[in-house]
Amino acid sequence: MESTFHIFTDGSVIGNPGSGGWAAVLTSGDKIWEMSGSSPWTTISEMELLAALEALRSIPAGSSVQLCSDSELLISGMLFHIRHWQANEWRNSRGAPLQHPYLWRELLAMSGRLNIQWQWIRGHSRHPFQTRADALAYQAARTQGCGLQMAA
Repeated sequence: MESTFHIFTDGSVIGNPGSGGWAAVLTSGDKIWEMSGSSPWTTISEMELLAALEALRSIPAGSSVQLCSDSELLISGMLFHIRHWQANEWRNSRGAPLQHPYLWRELLAMSGRLNIQWQWIRGHSRHPFQTRADALAYQAARTQGCGLQMAA
């Protein structure tokens, strides 16, 4: 039986680069999971990509996923640019090396094991799960804490 998951992700950095945090809120049916982690020195781009990747890693292969993020880089990258970057040996349209190619490669691999719908959601749009992911990412950046939590 195929499971359906909804994921809301966000990243946060205090300074850029600086202390960073990532977070995801995952739902399936009536279950809700919260995940977060941090890095002492990172960029907002890395945290946004890592939030999506860590959430997707926790989903069983073959599942359908709707991943919502306020990161235009993540969503447009996965919807429109990833195949071009891959064919261009992980370089952008100007020929410069892509930042965080290891994360893009893993996200592409996740697209092969999961049925993912990538959806951009406006940041601070008051969607409760996006708001929660934002708060968790900011908290992780401030406290350098990490964890996996299941909420009712």
